[in-house]
Amino acid sequence: MNFNFKIQALVHLVFIVHILNCAAFPDTVTSKERRFQSIGKEKVRIVFTGFYRYEQEKNEIAEILLKEGIVEDPNSNFELEVILQKKEPTYRYLFIHRLNFIITFLSGGFVPSHIRTEKTLTFRYSKLGLVEKESVYDIGMDQWRGIPVVIFMITHWPNKIYKEQLIEATKLEIKEI
Repeated sequence: MNFNFKIQALVHLVFIVHILNCAAFPDTVTSKERRFQSIGKEKVRIVFTGFYRYEQEKNEIAEILLKEGIVEDPNSNFELEVILQKKEPTYRYLFIHRLNFIITFLSGGFVPSHIRTEKTLTFRYSKLGLVEKESVYDIGMDQWRGIPVVIFMITHWPNKIYKEQLIEATKLEIKEI
């Protein structure tokens, strides 16, 4: 009984250390664009899709759009849809990624593990249901978890990095309007 308790305590400790010690390093925000007509700053209906867990980020994007001169009108025929989508991360060496995770777990978090996060932020402009312009921004970051990562946690917290990338993508989009 005592041995099982020690194993459970060790597993819980490894899990807590693995979750709490996390730092993220961002990729450069890149864009792909389809433009059919030029878009001016008109009255638009703004629709957010995929932000169900990111309410604060959604509000910041809306604030930036409104601050830059876009006028929101719920009855407008012109629509700006802001879409946040998760992409499956691609690992160059999947076997090494899985092995790294196992080694991190067995070492109690002393060997950091690597996790890749990728998303897209799309700005789709349409008038009466016809897409006039669409900009897709790739957002990605590499996250490291483990005890040695504590040093980087304060300045590279994943939520902070992710929010900065969404704001950067929105500002890049505003420049294109």
